Amino acid sequence: MNKFTKKTNPSEDGAETGRKQTPWVAGLIFKMALIMSIIFAAFCARLHLNDKTEQLAREASEIRKQIEEKQKEIKMKEFELAQLKSRDNINAKIREHNLALRAVNPSQVRHMKRFEGQVSTPSLYGGDTRVADTSANAMKTSAGGI
Repeated sequence: MNKFTKKTNPSEDGAETGRKQTPWVAGLIFKMALIMSIIFAAFCARLHLNDKTEQLAREASEIRKQIEEKQKEIKMKEFELAQLKSRDNINAKIREHNLALRAVNPSQVRHMKRFEGQVSTPSLYGGDTRVADTSANAMKTSAGGI
């Protein structure tokens, strides 16, 4: 008798051991369900990532628009500042507020002179005030004649 056609031993079919054999269809359905769930999860993840990238792209375009607006504002402010600093605008403000320019008072002028490392500035009440001697010879003599 052919061993592939009929089982002769009753313990080989699992009836005596107490375990039930699952039909091959159930295993196939389980495997197919597992594969389909993996494919579905990948599809959902792809959709989620596409939504996120579209959202980030929209936010990036809004930020680019804001940057362009700020750059335009900066250029407008620079232009306005250049107009305010212009000689014509300053002269107009002087005439508008009657700020007549006067000649300089000699007591307002200070001259700085520099002679061989010495800085000389006139004091407020006249005379010459020596501030510092930074020459190399002065440094040598103050260090003990090196």
